Amino acid sequence: MTLTRANVESIIVQRVGPLMSKAGMAITFAGANSSLNDPIGWAIRKAGYTVVDPALVTSADVAGVATTNIDTFLDYVEYRTLSSILTNITLVDVKVGSRQENLSQMAEQIQKRLAWLGGLLGIGVGELTTGVLTFDFAEHGGDGATE
Repeated sequence: MTLTRANVESIIVQRVGPLMSKAGMAITFAGANSSLNDPIGWAIRKAGYTVVDPALVTSADVAGVATTNIDTFLDYVEYRTLSSILTNITLVDVKVGSRQENLSQMAEQIQKRLAWLGGLLGIGVGELTTGVLTFDFAEHGGDGATE
């Protein structure tokens, strides 16, 4: 099966559509969702492929993703989509009298999901390396006196 842009949009809208809607992003999945253009293009590039036009990713660009990389590719698209949602979301906590709505919890949930996906994809994970310290000095005089 060849992956199409409409397939990708459908899967991502199914995963995070309600959040996209809250952030004012389009939730269509006919293959031309402008809100998903950047996430899909970024994911293609992150997965090691190229796009002809970064401003207009097509089904031909998406079709280049190997079948063995589809799941990782879709996770990349979801990650970038969640990042866009977090950037566009403007909900804040509201308190009127005794009624209170903690709308900022949505942003916190998105950040947790981004952290989990980032760990899965190796995004934001540092690399730890070790080394050897060499001290190049010599002691003289044995009694602590300087010469």
